[in-house]
Amino acid sequence: MISVVVVSDLRLLREALCAVLSVEVDFEVHDVPATAEHLVPLLHRAQPRVTVVDLDGPGGVGLPTARLVVETMPTTAVVVLTASRTPEILRQALAAGITGYATRDLPPAELVDLIRRVAKGERMIDTSTALAALATMDNPLTTREQEVLRLSLLGLSTTDIAQQVHLTAGTVRNYLSDAVRKLGCANRLQAANRARESGWL
Repeated sequence: MISVVVVSDLRLLREALCAVLSVEVDFEVHDVPATAEHLVPLLHRAQPRVTVVDLDGPGGVGLPTARLVVETMPTTAVVVLTASRTPEILRQALAAGITGYATRDLPPAELVDLIRRVAKGERMIDTSTALAALATMDNPLTTREQEVLRLSLLGLSTTDIAQQVHLTAGTVRNYLSDAVRKLGCANRLQAANRARESGWL
């Protein structure tokens, strides 16, 4: 079973999402308002694999709520749901530590698929939104992150990269992981390609 918590101050949205997700036999769905007093106890009780956070609720508490979930329950994958495709919102969401970014016009079947995939450890972000965000942002990568991504494009293993740059394999893995996270990608090859397309390698 995949435990899913739906967080929104909009009761109608919360209940509609729960109705859609509860149809899936492998989902155990809980819903909660976006307030710490309700959210934190439910997170500890439900131990969700995925938490879906509405970014567009009243009061502008969406991003702070996403951050709270990441800090309170680091093992949960956080998917944000928003009407916005603006690069700035995506950048803020990535900085908050989210795993998935879905727009409200996403068909229900695709949202279900996205939730299943982030539950397996994938990072899922709408490609057009991600590319727009990357095109308008400064290079977020450190020199070392650029170096290891460049070498990974050559098909080198982590061990080979470590030998090339005179670092341990663990340190190289950390640099690659940081680069993947910063660029909102699912893996190092995707991150390397995205960085190259953005002119950062």
